[in-house]
Amino acid sequence: MTRRRASVLAASLAIAALLTGCASGLSEDGEPLDAEQAEALAQTRFQLSTTDEFGAEITVGAADDVDHYVVHATVSHDDGVAWGTLERGPEGLAVSEQIAFGSQTVAIDAGSGWQVSALEGQYAELAVVFSLVADRPENSELLRQSDARFLGVESSDDVEYEVYRLPSDDGAGATTRMWLNEGRLGRLDDGGDEFVVAIKEAAGDERPEGLLEMLGAGADE
Repeated sequence: MTRRRASVLAASLAIAALLTGCASGLSEDGEPLDAEQAEALAQTRFQLSTTDEFGAEITVGAADDVDHYVVHATVSHDDGVAWGTLERGPEGLAVSEQIAFGSQTVAIDAGSGWQVSALEGQYAELAVVFSLVADRPENSELLRQSDARFLGVESSDDVEYEVYRLPSDDGAGATTRMWLNEGRLGRLDDGGDEFVVAIKEAAGDERPEGLLEMLGAGADE
């Protein structure tokens, strides 16, 4: 077990600090968490850890931006690696490539073999998926004392979600939101649509051979 995963609340704050965005159509200010809401939010990452693998659709950038991309990934949180398909470019004109990544390294295969590089720049935010699981629940009392807020209920794809804003690390207010359906994480976003992680069933994509060795330091050890 790494020290990074030992403090689940610290992971929440790290995600809240990493992501930025604008307010949504939900309540702008939100309401302080009650005991039931704090407990639901505290259990979220722990519940996701009960599956060996999960699927994640990660969208970064505006749909018409040349730097826009969508990653359809299978995430193995035990190994700290993910793999799947990268669709890079404006929506409707995107180029499809294979992708694999860990917390520090990304590998992309555009058809001529894997090219491995540091997970930074435009792909740095992919590492957030490894912070979505934890080996224990968060402290619900600390969440109630924080500036985390319940923003309301919203439907997406005929599913009703309770939407929460995560606590900030400096008391200045965060924009990162978690969408929960019956206590399970369905979506993480930056307060808008330009950074979205939608949690799905693992797609069952074939895991690239020698993935851990290829990513090297990218594996979350």
